[in-house]
Amino acid sequence: MKSIILLSGGIDSSSCVKFYLDLNYEVECIFCNYGQPAAVRELQAARAVSKYFSVNLHRIKTTGVYIPKSGEICGRNALLVFQALCFKGFGTYKIILGIHTGTNYADCSPRFLNEMNRILDCYANGTICLEAPFLEWHKNNIVVYGKEKKIPFEKTYSCEVGGISPCDKCLSCIDRKEFLNE
Repeated sequence: MKSIILLSGGIDSSSCVKFYLDLNYEVECIFCNYGQPAAVRELQAARAVSKYFSVNLHRIKTTGVYIPKSGEICGRNALLVFQALCFKGFGTYKIILGIHTGTNYADCSPRFLNEMNRILDCYANGTICLEAPFLEWHKNNIVVYGKEKKIPFEKTYSCEVGGISPCDKCLSCIDRKEFLNE
């Protein structure tokens, strides 16, 4: 079975790569640049992670996305799913998101996953589906899993600001501090 992992270069999506490789899936990754401030650093991390796991990484660029100064980007995960669908087209595969519980974001919920799969069914009659293996996990569960599986978290990047050095203030930096002791 084929899996298309939406790889941001962060902890969660990098853990998805290992998760699906361990399930013996054929893994490809897509990095999406939608104008996020951290795009350059995230792409560097995604390249390092895909190289580490010896999987192909494709890049997609989208413009015109409103990026707030902080917080949820409205429709972001739906955009990423549709970018993967448009990139791969028809076929039989799974699109993988590294979303998890513990946030209030609408697109990190079981409802989002179910609704997106209903929409994908309109296009593909069940041959393409969206999966989120960590949907019921908290961030600390993903980190524990990643450490057990020796995922190279040092190659990942998780700062929403996108600077050379992490800002240490955004939610992603706070998570890294708390769960990776960085």
